[in-house]
Amino acid sequence: MENIILNILLVEPDYRRNSHSIIETALSKNPKKQDDESLWYPPIGLMKLARFHKTRGDSVKFVYGCTEKTEAWDRIYITTLFTYNWNEIIRTIDYYEKVVGGDKSKIYVGGVMASLLTKPLKEKTEVNIIAGVLNSPTKIGLPGDTNIDRLPPDYSILDRRLYAINETYYAYTSRGCVNHCDWCGVPKIENKYVSYINIRGTIKKLRREFGDKPKLKLMDNNVLASSNLPVIINDLIGLGYGKGQRTIDGSNRIRVIDFNQGLDASFITKQNMKLLSKLNIKPMRIAFDRIGEKKEYLKAVKIAKEYGITSFSNYLLYNYKDNPRDLYQRLQVNIQLNEKWKKKKGSTVNIYSYPMRYAPIDSTDSPTALSQDYGEGIPQKEWLIENYIFNGINWTKKFVRAIEIMKGATHGSISPTSTLARRTVGYSYDEFIANLYMPGELLRNRNKYEKKVYDYEPQREPGNGDIEKFRRFINKLIKKGDAEYIDFHFKVGQNSKPVIRQYIEECKNKSIKKWLYYYLK
Repeated sequence: MENIILNILLVEPDYRRNSHSIIETALSKNPKKQDDESLWYPPIGLMKLARFHKTRGDSVKFVYGCTEKTEAWDRIYITTLFTYNWNEIIRTIDYYEKVVGGDKSKIYVGGVMASLLTKPLKEKTEVNIIAGVLNSPTKIGLPGDTNIDRLPPDYSILDRRLYAINETYYAYTSRGCVNHCDWCGVPKIENKYVSYINIRGTIKKLRREFGDKPKLKLMDNNVLASSNLPVIINDLIGLGYGKGQRTIDGSNRIRVIDFNQGLDASFITKQNMKLLSKLNIKPMRIAFDRIGEKKEYLKAVKIAKEYGITSFSNYLLYNYKDNPRDLYQRLQVNIQLNEKWKKKKGSTVNIYSYPMRYAPIDSTDSPTALSQDYGEGIPQKEWLIENYIFNGINWTKKFVRAIEIMKGATHGSISPTSTLARRTVGYSYDEFIANLYMPGELLRNRNKYEKKVYDYEPQREPGNGDIEKFRRFINKLIKKGDAEYIDFHFKVGQNSKPVIRQYIEECKNKSIKKWLYYYLK
């Protein structure tokens, strides 16, 4: 087979919202002026497959979505991402199965979802499933001993106007994680911890082919656990990513390292922070997943700051064995840190808080689904009454959606400017809970509906005051804690317009009914 030239099609499914309008807008822009942070993450696995097949002499084409109609493909590789993309993945597989005349042996599916849901995906589609890291051609029925995962990605297959490849290279200096957190899919995808991957040759080759890009995103899941951390740091400095090092292509741009998957606070010490401080890390990402980890988190941030880190973008997992009060307290920790640092004259240190919703690693449900099970044989409403209401307000689909709306104001994070952060989140826990219940129409259009004009705001006319009225309404309803509140909590919490419409028909309370119409906007 190795002497036969194959026609290879690489497919990234169309699982992004509003992708067609995004593509239309992007294709009209100049790629040289694109900011990688606003573009799509590249499908790195497909890019490595492109390199592998081109090295074999095969013909390779990349497409996005169900667009290719040509039948003459010897192999079609389809990548997968989140498990909740299940329906779109199945639709894509079905589409390309028809393209190749029903020959399922020609279709190979890999990536995150394929690794986490291998058995159900195989049973549903009967195509070839590539689970885990693709480290050998034998996994795809081809001869050879090439570690495909270690190949330099082929950036030429992607459109620079869509994908974040204008200024950025992506790599791993280690694989896997020594932790086995039960909410995380890494142990299933990268089940063996590899403490060192030499990327020197890869980056040098990429620079020869695609230029000297200033940003390097490292996708390691726990690089600080590596016993080879000093070697990794030396490799990166040797590649020009040390403090003050710049590109040598004439543009003289500052080189930047981003440990994109985050650094484990429990591994941050003065010893390894001294090593990391030799790199130009921007931003530094540290996870703060539970309020019980506050002491450990504060210690890690303090050490990083002492060693010159000025930009943090820290992950806060929520909707997993926590509740809104837990997240609010963690947000307050970061807000207070920002306030404390800003008091020091000339300080430029700040933390962007990045709430990251939990998505079950073995579920095809929407990511707004609740992480807790209702319990076998217990009706959903009764379970909510017992566990959510009487044991403290907990996550609902509506609450999860509200957090995502809050984040949208600053492109997925909570601002490091404390005044903006407090307005976004709430100046008190009661305000925070009111914001979670608040109809999306009000939450998205604060200036239109909020009467109070804050001192730091640009000049604007006061809103109509509906936000303040809603907060008074919901806080009063919560304090009553009666059957009407329980019904409101359950119905609104489902974040479903059909449920709201039915609720409007049934509701006898005029005060409640007035607000229900906002949930339909």
